[in-house]
Amino acid sequence: MINLLRWAVLSLCLFSTYAELPGWNLLFGTTVLDELSQSPLTFDKPLPKWLKGSLIRNGPGRFEMGEHSFLNVFDGFAKLYSWQFSGNGSAFFTAKFVQSKEYQESLKIKDIALYMTFDDLVPPLDMLEKEIATLNGMDNMNVNVFNFSGDCVILTDAWKSYVVNCHTLETLRKNNPSIPGDHTGFPFYSVMSIAHPAPEYGTNNHLTILQSLSIIPDLPDKFSLIRVKSADIRETIAIWDVKKMPYQHSISATKRYAIILACPFYMEFKKLLKTFVPRQSMTFNKDEPTTAYVVDLMTGKVQSFQTDSTVTLHHVNAFESDDNTIMLDVASYPDGAVLAFFDKSNLMNKTRRDNFPYKPSLKRFIIDLKKQKMTSMSFDVNPKVPHVNMLDMPTINELYRSRPYCYAYGVVFKSDLKSWGNFSIVKKDLCNSSGDLSWSVNNHYPMESWFVPNPDGSSEDDGVLLTPVLDGKLGKSYIVILDAKTMKPTTKAYLPILLPFHFHGRFMEDLY
Repeated sequence: MINLLRWAVLSLCLFSTYAELPGWNLLFGTTVLDELSQSPLTFDKPLPKWLKGSLIRNGPGRFEMGEHSFLNVFDGFAKLYSWQFSGNGSAFFTAKFVQSKEYQESLKIKDIALYMTFDDLVPPLDMLEKEIATLNGMDNMNVNVFNFSGDCVILTDAWKSYVVNCHTLETLRKNNPSIPGDHTGFPFYSVMSIAHPAPEYGTNNHLTILQSLSIIPDLPDKFSLIRVKSADIRETIAIWDVKKMPYQHSISATKRYAIILACPFYMEFKKLLKTFVPRQSMTFNKDEPTTAYVVDLMTGKVQSFQTDSTVTLHHVNAFESDDNTIMLDVASYPDGAVLAFFDKSNLMNKTRRDNFPYKPSLKRFIIDLKKQKMTSMSFDVNPKVPHVNMLDMPTINELYRSRPYCYAYGVVFKSDLKSWGNFSIVKKDLCNSSGDLSWSVNNHYPMESWFVPNPDGSSEDDGVLLTPVLDGKLGKSYIVILDAKTMKPTTKAYLPILLPFHFHGRFMEDLY
């Protein structure tokens, strides 16, 4: 009876949405149980012969089980997708659910098992169930994919990860690596990290953080910058105190420094102990500054800088413009409302989502190490494509990671500046806004792209963008390959199954 009432209410919310945005109901919150292995794809035009490797992406693929469903898209059970390009014109598609402990237990009990979720369930758990879920921690790694020196791992904003086989997408094992030092045990609750580690320039390593929340009043929380050498091998670069623990999702690195942008968007442990729901424990304080921690990768020295209040989830890139100046580019927001936006009650109500305070803006922070000063700037707007500066889900040519660069690509979810659902893939020319470009198709919903450089290319934007898209009119998903110079499609292939909205991934050249 509860389920019937829940779906009746949801159907009423969706009614007007269906009429205006074809396929929208398929994009967010649609469960697709199909799994595939090496299903051949047919592209309408030839693929680039140099395109060899696999695009692997991660995201929520199942949103209900038994008596419960997830309230927030962020909590859907993880599902992996891969597009494998062999370099001879053939391509294949694979889709597999991540066999996490949470997912396997949920299948066994035929309901969503008690593990920590970002938001609540529908119907809500009682307080005892929430306590048990919090003690069990996060186990659903549904956000990103990385190659850690040959180990293929999937991540969310938790220290724990899972190792998978990126050829087959089979789940291999849970991974919870130990950290040297005495700051991870009592009295610290050390479970949070980030879904976007930064490559360490000139190495096969990555840089991540560990957040250690103090459970003793007035004892400072601790940040740790960690070097990732493999799925299992980590080493501590620096540890420092923070009065409050900001929510983190990404960091950046230049050739010499790691940059952690700590926004006044906090996880409050006292609130977590009352609600046992992470989203309900988060507070944005608009009157407090944003702090950038700059860590010297050679010495571990930490410097801090402050600037105006902002919130960011995704970093674009960072580089040193000279010996004393760091440039950091991010997709910024005026507050923390962006996380609440992905509550399905917002996504499935056109009036609510269109009026939601969703205002991303591409921003550059300039950190002057010599003058001990941090400032910010916005990029010029091209009046022909004014929405380009609203990009998120950024990607760049990875050959320019930690180096001066000109081009960033991303998704704009409100391209007409009015309707959240008018999606575009955009190219931002950071060096000259006259080069800004955009690609879109009415009632088609592109997701995060990945830039693959042409190995024989001579310019930064010589390559292609691999972009999954939902065709709302047909109710089918496809992958389109865009020329990154012109932002024009060169070929596409429809997929054998539907792909709901998913988050992040990457192209791995050695897998095909």
